[in-house]
Amino acid sequence: MTRRSAPQTRHLVALALLAAAMLTACSDGEDETETTAAPPPPSAADRLTQAHGVLVEAGSLHLAMSGSDLPEDQSTYIISATGEGTMDPPAFDGTITAQMAGIQADVPTVAVDGELYVKLPYVPRHVRTDPEDLGVPDPATLFDPEEGLVGLLGQTQEPEFGERRREGAEVVQEVVGTLPGQVVRDLLSAGDADADFDVSYGLVEEDWQVRTVVITGPFYPPATSTYSLMLSSYGAPVTVTAP
Repeated sequence: MTRRSAPQTRHLVALALLAAAMLTACSDGEDETETTAAPPPPSAADRLTQAHGVLVEAGSLHLAMSGSDLPEDQSTYIISATGEGTMDPPAFDGTITAQMAGIQADVPTVAVDGELYVKLPYVPRHVRTDPEDLGVPDPATLFDPEEGLVGLLGQTQEPEFGERRREGAEVVQEVVGTLPGQVVRDLLSAGDADADFDVSYGLVEEDWQVRTVVITGPFYPPATSTYSLMLSSYGAPVTVTAP
């Protein structure tokens, strides 16, 4: 048996220690890679939450709403609406096009401080009225920061990403899901409370503004109708006062 000299032994020990250190460093590197791995990309629900915050922070916006596949046998319903609104307080100033008692009319409308003022055909000025008397929703509720359009985002069930498309200068990511009928009815005063409604949001990438909201379902059963909303001019100065 050959005996190694002291220098040879020390050299072998040093090599062993160096190899152990290298293995430890490699192991530490692997652990660090695992712990610093990139987080998963935002889900559709995450994007709706983000869009919710952007919408509330804006405080005001322009709204354009239009209906399609509306049943002609209904005597009273909203055909379209356009105007500006604020969230604090919830208020609206614009024009609602409605079918009322079988007659279509453009109705200048102001809703503020819990009151609704409309300028009906052949009436020279706005008059205060009750939404239930006209059979229409209070448009100010659309801008309520908790129960209005903002509230739909958090009520959307099983949200998923849809198509991604370019619309003019904007890139829009679609998020699709369903809304409980009661939520839709509470907001628009129309719809089967026991049914589910399909909903699609168009979210602008980068700033995650809600650009479009499209809701389809039995607004006037048994027919299936659609209301499409376009939201723009986030944060633009808006003042709504009673006429």
